[in-house]
Amino acid sequence: MKLKSILFLTFALTAGLFYAPTVSAQTDSMGLSAIYTTDSIHSVGTPPPNPLQPVEVMQLYTSDDSESATEGTDRDTDRNWWHLLKEGKLKMNDPTVEWPGFLGFCVKVYNWGDRVFNSYDEDYVQGTGTRWKARLTSENWVDTHAFDFRRKQSMRFISNVTSTLGGYLQYMAVSVGYSLDMTNIIGNAPSNHKKMGFGFTCARFSIDLYWQENTGGSYLHKMSGYNDNRLFKVAFPGLSFSTGGVEAYYFFNNRRYSQGAAYNFSKIQKRSQGSPIVGFAFTSVKNVLDFGTLPDELRPYFTLNTEYLTFHYKNYCIVGGYGHNFVAGKYCLFNITTMPRIGMARCYEDSFNAKGTMLSLGFNGKASFTLNLGNYFLCLSGSIDGNWYNSGGYSLFSSVENGSLSVGKRF
Repeated sequence: MKLKSILFLTFALTAGLFYAPTVSAQTDSMGLSAIYTTDSIHSVGTPPPNPLQPVEVMQLYTSDDSESATEGTDRDTDRNWWHLLKEGKLKMNDPTVEWPGFLGFCVKVYNWGDRVFNSYDEDYVQGTGTRWKARLTSENWVDTHAFDFRRKQSMRFISNVTSTLGGYLQYMAVSVGYSLDMTNIIGNAPSNHKKMGFGFTCARFSIDLYWQENTGGSYLHKMSGYNDNRLFKVAFPGLSFSTGGVEAYYFFNNRRYSQGAAYNFSKIQKRSQGSPIVGFAFTSVKNVLDFGTLPDELRPYFTLNTEYLTFHYKNYCIVGGYGHNFVAGKYCLFNITTMPRIGMARCYEDSFNAKGTMLSLGFNGKASFTLNLGNYFLCLSGSIDGNWYNSGGYSLFSSVENGSLSVGKRF
């Protein structure tokens, strides 16, 4: 039995030596490669037939193709930030991107701030998946003023409506644009209004800086004793108004409520949600009245002892309010935000009651309707921002009303 086993093992090893396949490759002058294999059993002592039997070529390529593939691979693995920006593949939060020194530091700070201050509950708020926005905005605004002087003289003023049309291009938080005064272009009216603003909104807070002025573009609509105290409209070039300041707000329900979804088109509110709001506001307001410009028919009804009044205040107020996003279906979003404020007003030295201190009350309210159709959006919004001062001898209420329509696309 042992002898049979030894003979069988010897025969198997010998046959295996001749059966083992061999592989070889040949390359011609054009760089083409073919693969051959031997696959036959031979008797001992018998020379095998042609050992190179061509089989199906598994892959053919030229040396030029090899170089192109290498270049493509290099392009795919190039993580330089400028290269990725040109390719449209740059992502600020991609840790593999190669940034230069200072720019890399700025990107790290930005990503840290984005994680800490701009995170949401994705069941309620989601990102748009884009960083660019282009929009066209039509804006219309007026300022109104109500004066009551020692219960002897009351007046109501409303400025003419200023209309602008502008185009804006925005990348993340940075926006550039230009607007035209359509009141001047179409109506040939003088450009009496100027307006500037800067805003930043994230999940947790919002900051707004603004400045606006109106010089001589107002109408007198009511004057005590005249026209049986009914409304009328008379041009009054003697009123000039300017206001500017900074406001900062904190959103308590910042994980589920997005102010940016309603006014900045930077997020998508998926489910209805609201949030209490608290903040601080500093405002500087200046009203100048030159009653020497009153029309002659109104002079008999003017009872003050001065022809020139200046009201110039700086306000320090605490702001508290509430904002709510109402989601209607898949595409529509309604927002209502109310933010009353209370504080102290200090007079500048050129003011009518210089060095005086009085109570300052204010109100900021706004509403919007936003329609999102994929990356396209349309938004109709309105706002009012007013301040009321009362010193006992007189009261003054000044406000700015604004309405706008925006259409644009994210990409």
